[in-house]
Amino acid sequence: MGCFPRFFKSRAKPELAPPPYSTLDHDARQQVVAKKASNSKQVFFGRIVHSKSLKHLEIFKQAALGIDENGVICFLDSSVDSAAAACKKYPDFKEAHCTTLKPLEFLFPGMIDTHMHAPQWPNMAIGMEGNLKEWVEGYTDPIEHSYKDTNKARRVYDEMVQKLLENGTTMAAYNSSPHWEATNVLADMCLKYGQRAIVGKLCMDCNSTHGNIEKTEQSLEDEWKSVEHIRKIDPEETLVSPCIQPRNGAFATPPLMAGLGKMSNGKPGSKKIHIQAHMCETLYDINQMKKLHSGSKNYSEMYDSYGFLHEKTILAHCIHLSDRDIELLAERKAGVAHNGNSNTCLTDGECRVRELLNAGVKVGLGTDCSAGYGVSILESMRAASNVSRHLVIHKDDPSLKLNFEEIVYLGTMGGAQVCAMDDKIGNFETGKPFDALVIDVGQKDNINIAGWEGDDLALVKKWVFMGDDRSIRKVFVNGRLVAGKDM
Repeated sequence: MGCFPRFFKSRAKPELAPPPYSTLDHDARQQVVAKKASNSKQVFFGRIVHSKSLKHLEIFKQAALGIDENGVICFLDSSVDSAAAACKKYPDFKEAHCTTLKPLEFLFPGMIDTHMHAPQWPNMAIGMEGNLKEWVEGYTDPIEHSYKDTNKARRVYDEMVQKLLENGTTMAAYNSSPHWEATNVLADMCLKYGQRAIVGKLCMDCNSTHGNIEKTEQSLEDEWKSVEHIRKIDPEETLVSPCIQPRNGAFATPPLMAGLGKMSNGKPGSKKIHIQAHMCETLYDINQMKKLHSGSKNYSEMYDSYGFLHEKTILAHCIHLSDRDIELLAERKAGVAHNGNSNTCLTDGECRVRELLNAGVKVGLGTDCSAGYGVSILESMRAASNVSRHLVIHKDDPSLKLNFEEIVYLGTMGGAQVCAMDDKIGNFETGKPFDALVIDVGQKDNINIAGWEGDDLALVKKWVFMGDDRSIRKVFVNGRLVAGKDM
């Protein structure tokens, strides 16, 4: 560690008193939203892009997509030649609001962030000089401790949720801080601005710094407070779902892990609660876990012994996995959040995504704010592509490279699978809620489409590798307009 914590303190600035929390700005914004997102049926006509499978990116040059008054997709039809023709073909849509996309626009599924640390939002792009341990103790622990100030949580999360929506993240799996009050604020903000989310209070009763260590029983009680709050504000989990969340096996003692595992699984026959945790991020992390959970041969068996591995489990990083780890993740249908940007920034290692996919493990993408500097899943797609290429270089195995169709899948349908929501989101299958982005690659930004205007796949590639929030003109969640430059 050396003098790293002192380096952090020398850069720290006094926390300014937050402005009084007010709903006035939100109320004014909602009036605008209400005008632009009535409960009428909608029909979009034009270029439509979505993933059908890991290898199949389906692109319609011209198709109509109909959404009912509840925000559910009713048809995706490439046989019609206009929105009007679609309304005529589907009588229930004869009075629908119609949108014909411009020649350089296309519909794209809402992007899914499977691993994001909400309290670290102010630390974006800071602290990459050290390794993971130095970064956690010098930057992460102090900023997370500061959320004992609930007013700070309101200020930061209000900004963050809106910014992520503007960047096309319609669904985020959020890690919070060890404060149930701040965690509840995060859930409130997601519901307020219309972002789909999984939200959990961070639990850790050992090995943390800066006052973040909780008493075991209090940690469990506070976790349940956030679960109950989320169930109260969104009983059907229409947008926000609760989550059980230890940081990882090195920060949670056996009694805490046992209590959290029991909480996630609930009573026999009851619905499981999502779990988020870190796994095999560094070799140091693995060694620390083994010291705390004696007798554990590997991470997966440790988690499994506490009931942590099931279809609603999201495990971040998963870099230094054993063969048994991969086998057990596939058996239990747990998902992996691949964070190529942050793993590179902190030099943690390279997740072997191809090996996981070949073994039948679900994989999605995460931004991992703030170890990762990208706020958009577009950045995560690019990072996933680059990490796979570095693995090709290091191992001289071209099969490890992820192709374009695959990284798009990981950022949409792959993320939906990891979050156990692939029956609801990830693409434009009929019966799913309309979570979508209207993309325009004809803006005056970094995308140069000259000579490629008629190539549908090229336009999508240009956006994925060169685009940013300026290309995202409208963002829809559950059929409702919630963000975008043309809002």
